[in-house]
Amino acid sequence: MALDAPDVQDQVHPCRPTISCTADIVAPGRLEVEVGAQSSGPSASSHAVSFPFLLKQSFTHVLQLQVGSNGYTRLDSTPQARYLDNVFVGPKLHLTDQGELLPSLALTAQVSLPTFQAAGYERHDDVFVTAHASKDVGFLHADWNVGALLWGVDASPAAQAFTALALSPALPAPLGAAVEGYYFSGAPPFAPRDGGVRACASVTARSWLVVDAGGDAGFFPGTRAFTVFLGATFIPVAFRRSDEERTR
Repeated sequence: MALDAPDVQDQVHPCRPTISCTADIVAPGRLEVEVGAQSSGPSASSHAVSFPFLLKQSFTHVLQLQVGSNGYTRLDSTPQARYLDNVFVGPKLHLTDQGELLPSLALTAQVSLPTFQAAGYERHDDVFVTAHASKDVGFLHADWNVGALLWGVDASPAAQAFTALALSPALPAPLGAAVEGYYFSGAPPFAPRDGGVRACASVTARSWLVVDAGGDAGFFPGTRAFTVFLGATFIPVAFRRSDEERTR
């Protein structure tokens, strides 16, 4: 198996920092990595800091395996807590490319599993299913997601529905930007109702490297009044290239 460094043929398809994720996936054989840091909460004196990550390995033009987590999380509230959040794993199926009228479509299914025992960390198994649609309309790119989260399947499950729509205008390279609205229904006792408006800016340093930063304001301040974040998406390695790609 040959390992190749990323080059201009490799194009990332970031799923963060927006809530909604693109329906497109990187080319077969590529490993795509997303890392970041964020702070959110009802107030500056009561907030959470986390370091999420997402690993995405494409095997074909249809199938991608995803593994991720909200990562190390620190709750600066009363009581305080420190833990590694659930790790989720599952496939993403890229169903169709966008056409003249129809959008690109994909479906993601993930199982979320608890990590290590820690004070203030509730251990339970969850299941997430998300439908993705992406489309270029004039100078705008749209990513729309609709999904369901089934919390606590190992105990007394609670269902949560969500939707998110991100719009990204075409800007002069290497700049990018997105504005997104999103909403999560409540699923007590696991997750409260949430929603907000998010804005971010990005720079495409290379076709295979994008850095970003931004924030959002929550619709429900008692749940979460604000979020600020920064991060990067990159392809560190190509495990496989087609013969056609190697002759370009």
